[in-house]
Amino acid sequence: MVLSIFIPDSILCEESTLREKTIKLGFIARACSIFRVGKIYVYTEEKGAYERDYYVIKSILEYAETPQYLRKHLFSKSEVFRDVGILPPLKTPHHKPYITLDELKVGDLREGVLVKKGGSLFVDVGLSSLVKFEGPGSEGERLTVLVTKVGSSLSCRRAFAHEIDTYWGYKVIRVGPLGKVLKSSFSGLKIVTSRLGVPINEKFDALVNAVVKSDNIALIFGSPRKGVYDILKEEGLKPEDVSDFTLNFVPEQGTSTIRSEEAIIISLGIVNLILKVFVSKR
Repeated sequence: MVLSIFIPDSILCEESTLREKTIKLGFIARACSIFRVGKIYVYTEEKGAYERDYYVIKSILEYAETPQYLRKHLFSKSEVFRDVGILPPLKTPHHKPYITLDELKVGDLREGVLVKKGGSLFVDVGLSSLVKFEGPGSEGERLTVLVTKVGSSLSCRRAFAHEIDTYWGYKVIRVGPLGKVLKSSFSGLKIVTSRLGVPINEKFDALVNAVVKSDNIALIFGSPRKGVYDILKEEGLKPEDVSDFTLNFVPEQGTSTIRSEEAIIISLGIVNLILKVFVSKR
């Protein structure tokens, strides 16, 4: 089952400094990792208006998702990373701790980057020594590897998708206008989150039935200044035109507003409850 979220490229529009933007993205990265989000789609709210913020979103979210020992290979020095020291660690399964080579076991999975040494390919997996790589690949490529030999003949190969049986991080994917993408490019259960939506308690049974039958679920969020209703209205659409549910996940909220990062963690928490209580019984 793939769980995804859609967020606008304007999600940082109320943060005035890079530090504030980094803090917000750190919360989003943590929320997505806690609830095993596989894909973060960043849709275009207004073409060309938030290009700089999109660059910050993509850079910081990808930086946070990358194991620390690989960042030196994959990210060049940039002003956008000035405040990444305040990002909370994700501590996801693919953020492996340092261990000695003697502790490696055949079948272990680690995230790595291919490097070339003496004409041969090796993988930096964050240990005291590079690991010999078996198979084709490109220098600088990030990949998940499976240890095939240990000891003096230490080596690994590219892991197949079915061999990764735990949560392994998220991908950040840029897409176009929300309505167009939801209507033509995304197949799966689509849940719009909105204060103007139906209170979740009124649709909970229907939501459970839909989630139980779905292998691809997406939660759609608006921006701090425009809800999904307003964003879709600019495309001549309404939420019901492009989604299966439009839900208020916090009926009778006690605050005048709910921040984007708060809405994400609340909504994902409820979907996770459904997955654990109902879907696990399938």
